[in-house]
Amino acid sequence: MCNVKKITLCMISLILINLSIVSSFDAKELSRLNGLKAQIKGLENRLKSLEPIKPQTIADPPFPELSPPSKFVTLSQVIENGNTIPYEVIVNNPGYMRPAYEEYWHSSIGRWSYVPTRIHYALHRLFTNYDVALSEWYDFEQNMGFTIPMFHNITDLDLYIVAFQTDITAVYTLGNQVVVVGNPRRTGVQVVTIKTSAIHPSNTEESLLVQLSTQAGEEMDYTLISYISPDFRLKQKE
Repeated sequence: MCNVKKITLCMISLILINLSIVSSFDAKELSRLNGLKAQIKGLENRLKSLEPIKPQTIADPPFPELSPPSKFVTLSQVIENGNTIPYEVIVNNPGYMRPAYEEYWHSSIGRWSYVPTRIHYALHRLFTNYDVALSEWYDFEQNMGFTIPMFHNITDLDLYIVAFQTDITAVYTLGNQVVVVGNPRRTGVQVVTIKTSAIHPSNTEESLLVQLSTQAGEEMDYTLISYISPDFRLKQKE
């Protein structure tokens, strides 16, 4: 009788041990599966930050663009009849080579990894911005892959013009156009600033058409930017 009890207790103990082992295995397997699910979800999110969910043709730019000014003339007319704008060179690096890829464009970061956007910026060599919004400025620099100094002029707002692979020789304005004349080259970057008080657009409610031109009046690139008055910062303080 005692032997039967011992055998029964041993069997029960073995069953409990096996159940404990199975339970422990199931917990580890569940943890592993949950980890795999989290990895898959993370990879899915990274894919969404890289490309559209479905194959499609996307126009350039892959985001809403400002409307061009309602009236504009040829580059040659701006160069011949427009006003010359003084400009200050704040960056001049003739040996600069634009990188094909920056580490912060990686999908693990996501903010600047969307491929259509990356292609858009790679297609252009002319970029413009004002130093009025730090978050927008941060995106501006990250998308270009290039950092430039800011001056925060309180009384006379600066328009920053970045030209890759170009030696800038003059800046002209007429109406709502700003024409940056330069000589194309294979390498290099120049950054210049002009005062918005020197632009005098014909319609301050419309965008400015900023064009990069050769000496002969042939367009190499263009960008659109809103006009902001030179006393913008003073008005913000009122």
